[in-house]
Amino acid sequence: MALDRTKYKWFYDHIHSRYYNILIKWLFLPFGGETRCRGELLAPVRFLPDERILDMCCGTGGATYSITKQAAKGSRIVGIDLSSGQIRVARRRSELGEVQLLEGDAGCTAFRDRAFDKVFITHALHEMPRTGRKAVLAEARRTLRDNGTVIVLELDNPGNVLVRLLMGFWFFYWLPFNFETPTRRDMLEHGLVTELGEAGFAHITKTSKYRGVFQVLQGVK
Repeated sequence: MALDRTKYKWFYDHIHSRYYNILIKWLFLPFGGETRCRGELLAPVRFLPDERILDMCCGTGGATYSITKQAAKGSRIVGIDLSSGQIRVARRRSELGEVQLLEGDAGCTAFRDRAFDKVFITHALHEMPRTGRKAVLAEARRTLRDNGTVIVLELDNPGNVLVRLLMGFWFFYWLPFNFETPTRRDMLEHGLVTELGEAGFAHITKTSKYRGVFQVLQGVK
């Protein structure tokens, strides 16, 4: 059963943030390690100079750091996450340099309209119920400039049964108390391409990575 919002935030603030980075390193091991995998997931994205970039649901800053390495000269990057614990850990990462890291709700931010050229949503939508996903996608569109791009990095459902079983084991899908299970299934059932379209994005593309374990989606406002 999915955690309610208050329990979800408390869990990330006080428990999950303590071992999140270790867990992430474990999860990315079959894909060549965290650095290599994150870089590969960003490979389809075209970065331009002087962009204003938002990383929604930035967590402890792992994906944010990969974005900083790929971003072109003069880009300004902001990360936002609901969890104070996750942001606290991210702020300890000296490699994030001048990235601005903020605690806040990605579904209802204080950013002005059309503030960013690119908005990333990195490995977070699968933890949200459909109402939460819709709110975050709507906020991503609101904060994007006209012709700006949303980029979603997410889990997918591999077509190969063996790969699907192996990933289910590796990602702990089999645990009866895994609170991500119902929301992940709902996300895959509705389809992120469909949900991006419903949020008003156009020219949506999907790139499958690592035999369909991950998906990279891009949509234009």
